[in-house]
Amino acid sequence: MNNNLTRFLLLVALAHFALELSANFLPIVYPILITTMELTYAQVGLIALVLGTGSSLSQPLFGYLSDRWGPRRIVILSIFWLGSLMSLVGFTWNYLSILLVVGLGSLGSAAFHPAGASIALASSGKRRGASLSVFSVGGNLGAAFSPLLVALSIGWLGLPGTSLLLPVALIMSLLLYQQWGWTADVDRKPQSVEQVSTERQNPDQKIKGSLIGLMLIIFVVMCRNWFQVSLVTYLPEWMQGQGWSLAASGQILSVLLISISMGSLLGGTLSDWVGRWQVVGLSLVLLGPVQWLFLHGSGLLQVGLAGVIGILIGASFPVAIVMAHESWPHGVGMASALVLGVGWLPGGIGASFTGFIADQFSLTLGLQSLVLPPILGTLSILTYAVLTRQTSRKTIVNSGI
Repeated sequence: MNNNLTRFLLLVALAHFALELSANFLPIVYPILITTMELTYAQVGLIALVLGTGSSLSQPLFGYLSDRWGPRRIVILSIFWLGSLMSLVGFTWNYLSILLVVGLGSLGSAAFHPAGASIALASSGKRRGASLSVFSVGGNLGAAFSPLLVALSIGWLGLPGTSLLLPVALIMSLLLYQQWGWTADVDRKPQSVEQVSTERQNPDQKIKGSLIGLMLIIFVVMCRNWFQVSLVTYLPEWMQGQGWSLAASGQILSVLLISISMGSLLGGTLSDWVGRWQVVGLSLVLLGPVQWLFLHGSGLLQVGLAGVIGILIGASFPVAIVMAHESWPHGVGMASALVLGVGWLPGGIGASFTGFIADQFSLTLGLQSLVLPPILGTLSILTYAVLTRQTSRKTIVNSGI
């Protein structure tokens, strides 16, 4: 990987950090809104649904635009758009105004992710899993520090402290503009994507161009995101119900999110060596039991288990993007959009469903129900593995080996 490509990869990872820093503080605000606006768990889940839907359903459109227009402009503008809108959350005056601000802001996330993933992939060389890990780690670290930053600013300024996000977004957008301008070599459609696929054949690439394979990957991502969004949405409130303070619950959330970034780095790098679906499958198999132990633990044990959960969640994130690109290399922006967009949609829906269970029974029972998504995801990735093996055998037979 040459220095120019490395520079672009690090810049887009930094951009991902700034974007997620502006987008992932809502769980730390929910307990305040539950008290001040008398929101129900279901209403909180609806906020997560609006955020997830807005950043999901429009991603295929932005993925198409990224493939046609080049991703750089979209990355720069999307960061400023999202940061500007999310900085207004602290100035909302009722529930509908929160939904409006969050819904509009989510379009920035929808625009950024397929474009950012395309730039990261174009900068990958042969280490596609490792490069997507770097991109993912940037976003995961931003998500991890978001509740800490906003908690500090809210402690200082009250809810209007969310305004601190505006200069963050502005500075990042200006930095990218200064570094990239309006034209850049990385904006050209990355022909190296298919070249890399042919230069270094991973067993999972045997179903390259398979729509079925792509759909299975998307379903795996749906299950993983159902688990992740539901857990992140309600974790601070659940922790406070267990006797933890708001600050301490925010720290637990940050441990979880920082661990997700560690898992992303580990999973993507490991997948280059041991295989894509193997990494995803193992992370899903372990996720349910570890989460059960977390809900029944206490003290430092819970802190440690939150870290393990984060690693397991993060391990599959960059791997799924690479698998989508390898299964559908004809349009990497569109493949990214389907995984990062449609794949995230069940996150908000799942959070609403978890909130419904919490309202009807208890928040603990709602979180215990999250054992289901990893099971469904495991079945899907095993189906993918079987399809890979069968297709590989047919390829060997047809080639006369």
